[in-house]
Amino acid sequence: MEARPYNIRDVRDADHDRVCAVVTAAFGQEDEAALTQRLWAAAAVTIERLAVVDGEIVGYCAFSPITCTPKLDGVLLGLAPVAVAPDHQQTGLGSAMIEDGLMACREQGARLIAVLGHPQYYARFGFEPGAAKNIRWAERDAGDAFRVILDDINANEPRLVHYHPAFDAVS
Repeated sequence: MEARPYNIRDVRDADHDRVCAVVTAAFGQEDEAALTQRLWAAAAVTIERLAVVDGEIVGYCAFSPITCTPKLDGVLLGLAPVAVAPDHQQTGLGSAMIEDGLMACREQGARLIAVLGHPQYYARFGFEPGAAKNIRWAERDAGDAFRVILDDINANEPRLVHYHPAFDAVS
């Protein structure tokens, strides 16, 4: 699909229903939309961005707090979900939302940003394999799909990343 002019903006409460519809359509199931609702209910979204085309919400991404074992101080965030409506995929909207969100993460002084996703896609944003930085997802070994961006963190000490408990809930 050809890219059309778009706007990236923050999410407002009035956007929630449309965000859930976009997330459901993008993933072809309701699990990620239910996750998004749990994150909102727990006030566990630090940064979130929308992509808007012709006044319609067509994309969404969120960054929520994560923790590490052993403890790591500072702003630590996980990127998920990232969703673009099927009719707008492959147009650069996902990348634009992620870039805008990462800039906001840096403005907030994020020391660690983690994502679980396609290695080649997320490498373009500076995400590196967590294992190469001695950081792993606490839930399971996700190989190179678990990726991180680090800022001034000693990578010699092994760490486990824990996502917000909303990620653990069964929908």
